[in-house]
Amino acid sequence: MSEGTSATTTSGQVSTSTAGSATTSSQLPPGVRYDSSVHPLAPLNASYQAKVDAVLQVAKGKLGTPYIWGHNEDRGQYGFDCSNYTAYVYHHALGYKMSGASQVQYHSVGTPVPIKNMRPGDLVIMDKGGHVGIYVGNGQMIQEGGGLKKVGYLPLHPGSYWYKHITVVKRMF
Repeated sequence: MSEGTSATTTSGQVSTSTAGSATTSSQLPPGVRYDSSVHPLAPLNASYQAKVDAVLQVAKGKLGTPYIWGHNEDRGQYGFDCSNYTAYVYHHALGYKMSGASQVQYHSVGTPVPIKNMRPGDLVIMDKGGHVGIYVGNGQMIQEGGGLKKVGYLPLHPGSYWYKHITVVKRMF
């Protein structure tokens, strides 16, 4: 297989060649495809810490970007809403292609983990898909909107407003 191509294996899984290493769709979280047309900061076989660093670098790179409902800079629009922001971050950090709809992220993206096991890089879903963000550690999330009207940090520790609204935490890698 040449770089950036896909084939179906005998088991029926999609195998994607990226930078010379084959990966299968089983290495991706549910609801995610790998987009070989982007050059993510961390490859699929990167360490957990490299993936966290990539997610945080992309996420921080958009600090201050205004909240605009339905917008996603991957579509050439300026600004984001909360779920288009999380989709953008995972896309450019890890090559993940996923829905920019918060309800789809709630129902179909990532692997649910207990809130007590939340770790940096996890997708955090509040109010059954009413809001989403990315846990960065130290009782904080980075997100779009959430009362700030822009990309920024909000508290996400026991007792905080958004922590009380967590519906599910999704493991993305």
